[in-house]
Amino acid sequence: VEIAAAINEILEGETWLPEAMKDKVNQLSGDEVKVATQVASLTPQQYKVLSYLHEGLLNKQIAYELNISEATIKAHITAIFRKLGVYNRTQAVLIASKLQLESPVEA
Repeated sequence: VEIAAAINEILEGETWLPEAMKDKVNQLSGDEVKVATQVASLTPQQYKVLSYLHEGLLNKQIAYELNISEATIKAHITAIFRKLGVYNRTQAVLIASKLQLESPVEA
């Protein structure tokens, strides 16, 4: 039932969030909403890379975890920096910490 309601809202051009998330979003300041929007613009793979950065992994370790090349990780990190409007890993990790991002669930 919840999935059908979500699909209907999205098809009507509305934004849908689970009830539990609506309360959290309403508590965010304007700056936090901007940052959350920037994080939401990340692809799933970029989000995984950001999560691993937040955990303190090195590029080589992230590449191993995701089974992709280190060059691809560097490309993802560059895209993450651009989308978040930051210039280094520390700033990206601070954004992840500020929003209390959850680690992506590995399938």
